[in-house]
Amino acid sequence: MKLRKQSFRKQAPVAYLVFELSKLLKRRFEDEAKAKGLTLPQWRVLAHLLHESGISQSGLATATDTDPMTISGLLDRLEKRELVVRQPDPNDSRAKLVHLTEEGEELAIASQRFGLDMYDLAVRDIPAADREIATQVLTRMRDSLSGSTRGIEDDK
Repeated sequence: MKLRKQSFRKQAPVAYLVFELSKLLKRRFEDEAKAKGLTLPQWRVLAHLLHESGISQSGLATATDTDPMTISGLLDRLEKRELVVRQPDPNDSRAKLVHLTEEGEELAIASQRFGLDMYDLAVRDIPAADREIATQVLTRMRDSLSGSTRGIEDDK
């Protein structure tokens, strides 16, 4: 893409809108997490554990794109609130497996419900066929960027 003296918004409107949408979603999730006494990273951990309870602490760090020291601190705080428990891994004495408590599961389900409600609000006036096209386009964009920056450097 040739650089011009136009705004990024005009030169890459889809990327700009994805960025703007991401900011809005993040802000809403942060507000909801705060109302529940959580940080957004803590909420992301609970949401991941809802679908993969019993994951190792290091696996959870990888899955949530969080470094191991940060995940340890997040889990310390969640454990103090009795939202998660860490248990020794029977196959690896150095590892801990992380599980949701009943209260943690209830909070994770509430967060999932909030996310779905927010999604429904965002797409309520968009016909199903348009949502399908948007999903296909965004999937292709994501796949084009996943794991490679080769194309970016080649265009310079």
